[in-house]
Amino acid sequence: MKITKALIDKYLSGTANAEEIAAVENALADDEFNWEDFMPEAEWKQHKEHLEFENQKEIKAQILKQIGFKSRQHFSWIKYAAIILFVGIGAWLALIQIKSPKLSTAQLIPKQEDASKDATQPGNLYYINSGNAIQQIDVPDGSTIQLYPNSEVKFIADFSSISSRDIHLKGKAKFTVAKDKTKPFRVHTTSLTTTALGTIFTVDESSASITKIKLYEGRIEVKSNDNQQNIKHLNLQFLPNEEISIDRQQQQIVAETRINGSPANKRGSYQKTAEQLIFKNLSLQDVLHIISHNYAVKLSFDPKDIQDKYYSGTYKNTKSAYISMLADIQALHRITITVKTE
Repeated sequence: MKITKALIDKYLSGTANAEEIAAVENALADDEFNWEDFMPEAEWKQHKEHLEFENQKEIKAQILKQIGFKSRQHFSWIKYAAIILFVGIGAWLALIQIKSPKLSTAQLIPKQEDASKDATQPGNLYYINSGNAIQQIDVPDGSTIQLYPNSEVKFIADFSSISSRDIHLKGKAKFTVAKDKTKPFRVHTTSLTTTALGTIFTVDESSASITKIKLYEGRIEVKSNDNQQNIKHLNLQFLPNEEISIDRQQQQIVAETRINGSPANKRGSYQKTAEQLIFKNLSLQDVLHIISHNYAVKLSFDPKDIQDKYYSGTYKNTKSAYISMLADIQALHRITITVKTE
């Protein structure tokens, strides 16, 4: 559900329904909003002040103590009373993070109320699906997003003046992307960026540690985010019906499905479990890439030696499993692979 000023007005006035209340309170729980963006100070002052609530003075004193004297001079007590009522006694601690260096609402929500800002600069849109059904969202470029329950997306309201179409996702969504070769379509998640020009794909980050990406149509490129430090960087490209699962903490490939040209089987796959590593009809190029990435080793070989060759095998999941894999691959295909630990 899109968080708007109108929705906040309904919440404050007590006319919001259960879904609207859940959306607003979930947004607050994520601590991603600077509520002043929705109501400038003049409007907060106009909002009816409710002075009868428990521990008013104590809460006020605690907020002022946490925010500091300078902030006390900047914000009026009327505003604090309205905000406290807005969030409820149970969530008021979120207010002490007003000065936090986290992303502010200015990057998530259009600031239509602030006349001092550049009127030509497009605002941002923020959607939260707090319901049980998939929510369809229309993107300004003609693309569509199917946002799954308990998921969030945010993106700029107008792509015309920027060089790329950037979508920020928490949770799971399916994207149908309008073609525009001049503006790459990028989906940013915790540690990965998926780029497409004209395509249909899903990105699922709803698991606690695994990100799953599946391509249905077109082409995509998956890269590690540049701001991720001390990780093994990924740079992969996919064709339709291919998919990958990546452990975000370890930045390891835990599952992969590829389409290959082998006459025996046009689908190759890799799966990592707690006990085993399983390759099935996967091209040697993909096998060696997984080994190199997951075990942080640099492999040297003649590219001609691995063309149109595929591999299947099952191994115990150990830190040195790659040694047995490479030995078997070299013996089976009669090629030479040199290994250098990074």
